[in-house]
Amino acid sequence: MLRSAAVSLLLLTCLLQDSVGETEDLSSSFIQLDITGELKSLKDLVNQQAAVIAELKKENAAQSSELSALKNDVDKLKNESAGRSKVAFSAGLGPPTEQRGPFSAETNLIYSKVLTNIGRAYNPYTGVFTAPVTGVYYIRFTASSYGSTSNNMGLNLYKNGQYLLHLGENAGDGVAKHVSSGVTLELAAGDVVYTRLPANYVLWGGTDLSTTFSGFLIF
Repeated sequence: MLRSAAVSLLLLTCLLQDSVGETEDLSSSFIQLDITGELKSLKDLVNQQAAVIAELKKENAAQSSELSALKNDVDKLKNESAGRSKVAFSAGLGPPTEQRGPFSAETNLIYSKVLTNIGRAYNPYTGVFTAPVTGVYYIRFTASSYGSTSNNMGLNLYKNGQYLLHLGENAGDGVAKHVSSGVTLELAAGDVVYTRLPANYVLWGGTDLSTTFSGFLIF
């Protein structure tokens, strides 16, 4: 009887040891599975973040390229705008002779005393202003005559050989005569503007520069 009980106790002990071993193995397996799952989740998250970072880098590169192109365009426009906005001239009839005319035919007026010539569009040797760029220009001119003369005083304005207007005063209005006017003209690049002294007219071209020709680019 005692022997049988001892054998039973021994068998029970073995079974319990086997059960504990199996439980430990199962726990170890579950822990391994949990760690593997966590690692996989972390790896997936890292991959997703790497993909997002790569996409952001692409977008940043594209934006940088667009900004660089935009900056180049802005710089180009600034340079063009700066070049186009600097057009202005003003010149007087000036010496060497005080009175110009009268001549038997209409004559080009050459304003040799240059006060301003930004953009070098006015030619002091021909009296001609050549529009360097297409735009709207303001053209102004004055004329004067002094002394007792029976001749009319005035001038004509031309654009590309086309007569635009006459400005003048006749001889009977007094000894000193002054006139002035201005016009706004739309000019294409290369258009020319100049003034001419009508036949049998006179103008004063003294050092006081009372007869002038001026203009500038508005826009």
